[in-house]
Amino acid sequence: MKPIKYLLLLIYLISFSWGAQALKITSTSQLLNGTNASGVVGDYLLANDSVSFIISDIPNTLSWGNTGGQLVDACLSGGLDDFDLFYLYLNKTFPRQGNYDTIEIISSGSASDSAHIRVKGVDSHNASITIYTNYILHNNTHQLTVISSFKNNSTSTVADYGIGDAFAWGGLPFVPGAADSVDWLASRTSNTVYGYTYPSRFASINGSYWSDATLHEVTLAPGEQALMERYFMVGSSLQDIYNSYMNSNNITPGSVSGHITANGNPTENILVLFIKDSESGSTFETKTDANGYYSADIEPGNWICQSSYLGQNQVENIQVSQSNETIQNFTYGNIAPAEIGNDTITVIQSPLVNIPQLALPGDTFKVEIMLPVSEFATKLSLMINEHEYDLNYSELSPASTLGLRTIEAILPDNMIFGLYDLKMTFTGNDSLDISEQSVCVIPKYDSDFTFIQVTDTHLPSHYFWGDEGLEDDSTEMLDFLEVINDINIINPDFVLHTGDFINDGEIEELGIPSISRAKSLLHKLEVPLFLVPGNHDLGGWDAAPAPDGTARRTWWKYFGWKYLNSTDPTATTTQNYSFDYGSTHFIGLESYVNYDQWRYSLYGTESFISSQISWLENDLIENSDAALKIMFYHKDFKNELNLSALGVDATFWGHVHSNNEDATHPYNISTGACCDGGRWYRIVKVSNNNIVFNQAVQAGNSGQTLTMNKINDSTIRFTNNHPFALNDCMVKFEIEDGMQFTSLTNATLFQIDTLVAPNIVYALTILPSNGTVDVSIQTDSIETGLEEILPSDPFLMNVYPNPFNPNLAIRYQLSDNCNINIGVYDIQGKLVETLYQSHIDAGTHEIIWHAGDKPSGLYFIKADIKNASGSFQSVRKCLLMK
Repeated sequence: MKPIKYLLLLIYLISFSWGAQALKITSTSQLLNGTNASGVVGDYLLANDSVSFIISDIPNTLSWGNTGGQLVDACLSGGLDDFDLFYLYLNKTFPRQGNYDTIEIISSGSASDSAHIRVKGVDSHNASITIYTNYILHNNTHQLTVISSFKNNSTSTVADYGIGDAFAWGGLPFVPGAADSVDWLASRTSNTVYGYTYPSRFASINGSYWSDATLHEVTLAPGEQALMERYFMVGSSLQDIYNSYMNSNNITPGSVSGHITANGNPTENILVLFIKDSESGSTFETKTDANGYYSADIEPGNWICQSSYLGQNQVENIQVSQSNETIQNFTYGNIAPAEIGNDTITVIQSPLVNIPQLALPGDTFKVEIMLPVSEFATKLSLMINEHEYDLNYSELSPASTLGLRTIEAILPDNMIFGLYDLKMTFTGNDSLDISEQSVCVIPKYDSDFTFIQVTDTHLPSHYFWGDEGLEDDSTEMLDFLEVINDINIINPDFVLHTGDFINDGEIEELGIPSISRAKSLLHKLEVPLFLVPGNHDLGGWDAAPAPDGTARRTWWKYFGWKYLNSTDPTATTTQNYSFDYGSTHFIGLESYVNYDQWRYSLYGTESFISSQISWLENDLIENSDAALKIMFYHKDFKNELNLSALGVDATFWGHVHSNNEDATHPYNISTGACCDGGRWYRIVKVSNNNIVFNQAVQAGNSGQTLTMNKINDSTIRFTNNHPFALNDCMVKFEIEDGMQFTSLTNATLFQIDTLVAPNIVYALTILPSNGTVDVSIQTDSIETGLEEILPSDPFLMNVYPNPFNPNLAIRYQLSDNCNINIGVYDIQGKLVETLYQSHIDAGTHEIIWHAGDKPSGLYFIKADIKNASGSFQSVRKCLLMK
C-alpha cells in the first residue's frame, strides 16, 4: 500500500474494541457453521471482526492431502462458506506437500496487532527441506498473509525446486487474464468469494474445482533459504478480491461506470468484461443492477470493455486514469428475447425436437402420428431456411401396436444439410402440425464423430414453487444460452441432454411458463439434441399445489408420447428410446424419483422399474451387432445397471452436479451441471468405434472460453481458450445478390445455400488450442451477359444441392402451359449444355444435370419461357465442386 493507506488502515484497526485474535478451538461453540466448515476441536482459529480462518491441526488431514497445517476453512462473519482446502503444492507433484508436525500461536492478536499462527515441518518427499508457514491476519481486514520459508539442510544442492499452492475452491474459479500466467484468481460460490494473489504473476492450472498455482522455482544450495509470501482473501464480491489484489501491489485504481439499455429499457444482470489486451481473457467483470447501471474499480491503463446481450457483443476501447472516473454506456436496440410459445405435442409423435431423426439424402424414414382412423395425411414436407421440400410418403399397415399410425417418407437425393422442421397437413380438425427441428439431414455417418453431453440445466431458473422471483428469474436460461453458443461453434454431430432439463415440472400447469420457456431455448441450437427426463422433470414436488402426476403428464404434453398415460402394467409407460449413428448404438432411459408417489404401484419410488430393464435388455439383444454401445440417462438411482454384464461400452449421466471421470472400460461418467453458473458440458469424440477423447469443459462466465466475433462482413474471429483444438467448427457467411463465392481463408467449404437471399455459405474451420483464428471469405462480382427477367405470371425455379458434385437437381413450377428452353452456361455466358427444349404442361417438374465430365466452377441454369402472356427468363447460379 501507499504510506497514506497504511496510516488510514492503522486508524481503522485501532477504532475497534477487539481486534484480530488467534486461538485454539477448544469447544464446539467456536466452530464455524458454513457449508464446508471442517474445523474441529483441536484446530486453530484466526478471526477478526470480518472474517474467520481455520488452520487444521496435525491429526486433521483430509483424504486428498497427506498433511496437517492446512487452511481448511475460510468465511465471512456468520460462517457461511463454500471453501474446502488450501495447502502447499511442491515441485508440481501431487500429493507432494508440506508435512507439518508442529502448530503454534505466535501472536494471539489484539486491536493493534496481528493474529499469527505458525506451522513447522518438512517437504513430504524430502525431509532435508525444512518448511515454516506463517498465517497472519490483521484486524478487520479480509486478507490473510501467508508466508512460507524453505531451508535446504542437506549437503547437496536442490535444483529447480518448485514452490506453490493448491486449492479446492468448492466453486467456479475466476481466472483473470491468460489462463497460464495470471496476477490473481478467485472463486465465486453461493455464499462467499475467495481470492488468491502473489506479488508477481504466476503460472496456474485451473479447473472448476481445483487450482494449482506454481509461484516460482528456486535452486537451494546447502544451507540456503527461500521465502514465499502470498495473500488469501475472503470477500462478498469479486470487487472485494480485486481491491485486495490492487492494495497488495500498491495500485491506486481508477473507476469505470456506465448504463446499459436494450430496446430503450434498462437491462439487469448484463455482464461487463474488462480486458487488458486482445490476447487475454477478462481481468475483471461486473454486472448491471436492476436499473441497468454498473461500476468497477480497476487498474489504470488502456482496457477493452465488452458487454453481451442475448448473444450479441459490443466492444469499446477505454482509458482508465488513476483516481478518475471513466463513463462507458452500451445501447442495444431491436433485440428481442426468445419468443415463448406453447408448442405442445399434438398429431406428430415422432420425430420430435427432443428425439430427432438423423438421415441421409435419399433415406426412407418413419413418422409416427396419432390421428383418428377416419382422417388422413394430405401433405408431408421438410422446411429449412426459406425452403420447403415436399416428400413422397405412404402409410404402413398395420398400425403401430402403441396405437399410432406410421407414415414412411422418402428424402430427396439432393438437399441442404441441416436441421429441418417436419410439416404435415391432415383432413379433419387437426389440419396442420409442425415438429420443429426434428429431422437432421447429414452428408454421411463419419467414422470419426463428436457428440456433446449437457445435463442439469434446471430451466428457466433454480427457483421452486413459492420462491420469490420464480416468475421473472431467467438465470439458468442465460447459463444454457452460453453453452448453446459454444455448441453452435463446435458443431458436434448431436447433443445428449441427460435430464433435469427444467427445475420444476409442475409449475407450467400452475400458470407460470416453465417448460414452454425452456423449449423455446432449444430452437437456438443448430444441431440435433436428444433429451431424456430426470427427477426434476418428472418427479412432482409435494410443496407445489398441483395434483399428483402433474409433472409427468406435463412432460408428455411438451416432450412425450400420449400413449404413455396408461395404467396398464404391461403397457409402455416410460419414455425410453434408442438411435444409431453409423455403427454406434445410443440408448436413452427415462430416470426419475417419484416424489409425489403418483401411480405408486406402477412407477414405484424411483427408476429404473422392471419394464425399463426389460426394454433395455431387449434393445441390447436387437442391437447386439453394434460396434459400440453408449447409454445416457439422468442417474441410476438404485445402482442396478451393470455395464459389463449388459455389454455397454460407456454411460453418461448427471444429477450430482459434478464431474466424475472414469478411465476404465466400460466408462461410467457424470458431468457437472449447466445451472448455477457452472455452464459445464462434455465433449466426446469417437473414432473407429472407440471413445478417444472425453473432456468436461465450461462455457465461461460470459461465454469467453469460446467466442465468435464478427470483425466485418467478410471476417469472423474465433477465440478458443480450451487447452485442446476443436475441429470442424461451423462458420457461416452471407453473400449478397450479384456476388459469387471464390475462396475461404482458414476454413473449408461445406455447402452453399443459394435458395435464400442473401446466399448462405457454410464452412468448417479448426480452432487451435489456446488460440485465435480469423476466418475470411473472398467473393467477386458476377459478370455475365445473363440477366434475369422476372415473370409477370408465377414461376419458380430452384437448384439443389448447391454446391453439387456431380448431379444437380433443377425443380421448376409453371402456372400455365408453355414452351420452355433450359440450358447451362459457364461464367463467360457460353452455352455448355441444353437440358430441355419443348412444350410442357403447367405444374411442378424436375430434371437432373449430370455434370461428371465438367470442370469445377460456377455455372448458370437459364430458363427461357414462352406462354400466352409473353416471354421471360429465369437464371440460377450453381457451383460444381469436385
